[in-house]
Amino acid sequence: MKQAIICVDDEDIILEALKDQLGPFFESQYLIETSTTAEEALEIYQELKDNGYDIPVVISDYLMPGMRGDEFLIKIHQRNPHTLKILLTGHANIEGITNAINKANLYRYIPKPWDRDDLILTVREAVRSFLQEEEIVSKNVELKAINDNLEKLVEERTFELEQANATKDKFFSIIAHDMKDNFGGLLGYAEVLSTEFDRFDEKERKNMADVIWDVSGQLYKLLGNLLEWARIQTGNMSFNPTTFPLAAFIQDEFTLLSEFARQKQQTLTFKPTQEIMVNADESMLSTVMRNIVINAVKFTPNNGTIDVSIEKRDNVAFIRVKDNGVGISADNLARLFKVNESVKTYGTNQEPGTGLGLILCKEFLIRNGGDISIESTFGEGTVVSFYVPANLF
Repeated sequence: MKQAIICVDDEDIILEALKDQLGPFFESQYLIETSTTAEEALEIYQELKDNGYDIPVVISDYLMPGMRGDEFLIKIHQRNPHTLKILLTGHANIEGITNAINKANLYRYIPKPWDRDDLILTVREAVRSFLQEEEIVSKNVELKAINDNLEKLVEERTFELEQANATKDKFFSIIAHDMKDNFGGLLGYAEVLSTEFDRFDEKERKNMADVIWDVSGQLYKLLGNLLEWARIQTGNMSFNPTTFPLAAFIQDEFTLLSEFARQKQQTLTFKPTQEIMVNADESMLSTVMRNIVINAVKFTPNNGTIDVSIEKRDNVAFIRVKDNGVGISADNLARLFKVNESVKTYGTNQEPGTGLGLILCKEFLIRNGGDISIESTFGEGTVVSFYVPANLF
């Protein structure tokens, strides 16, 4: 930082004496500026500040034409309280000195004629005090920045721990309740069918086998979601984005998804008007697509309709899944995507839902530079919209 010392006196001979005496000790490090009026000195002060100078010391006479020395030092103090002010005069009265002390935090009053060594020592100590004060201010700024960063880091770590605990609680809650309940039902049907097989007729055995098949499928899907979610949380899931055609991708997914809809005599449609090239991890997007469409199937009654559409907006590809199912209550809608919230729902055929699939979808989409949103009216249907980056070329 460039630094300067300003000397003000209405007598040129005094200014020359100040430069001659201070020069050998300070001129190598400090620019020594002089002025014969306080008004001009204020202009010099401002010009130096505008040019990036620090001004540790201002030395001023008391009696000058126009503005007095104490008034000048008060104005300097208003501009920078850290600058050290020295009143150097043989004509100052007690009132002027008191005024400078009270309103300008006067550092020292030196009467004329001054002692050369006393002057140099006073200026040197004033410069040292200024630099120490500047260093303290700088260190305080650094400490505040460090403290702010630490507070932010603590907040981030606290949030991460809360999320980790919520994730753990959600994970074990699903294992303890949803998987346990499903396994309980599965084992119950399997035990009855095994131990009392001959007691049931062909139709009853077929119904129990269908239930076992259905519950097994739900458990398999839930377990798959749990494993993928666990891989995300532990950072063990690979991320391999590629460029591929979205419409063709969805058509391939429909091979499997149409079978789910057929089981409930639902109409699943996709009529793309354009092909959109997207950049995403195909495996992750497949998981997202299947979770969302299967949810639509689950919460749409028999003979219902589910429509899938795509649209390109700027550099983003939107996928929209609309159904005329049972919809989502406002209370459950507010809880979706929150790991620390419990969402327990049942489909139109009593298919259980935990909300885990949607949490997994959101995490996958964010990983791919996208996101998801849901609009729903209870009793009328749901629209799920999600997006991924579109190919720019």
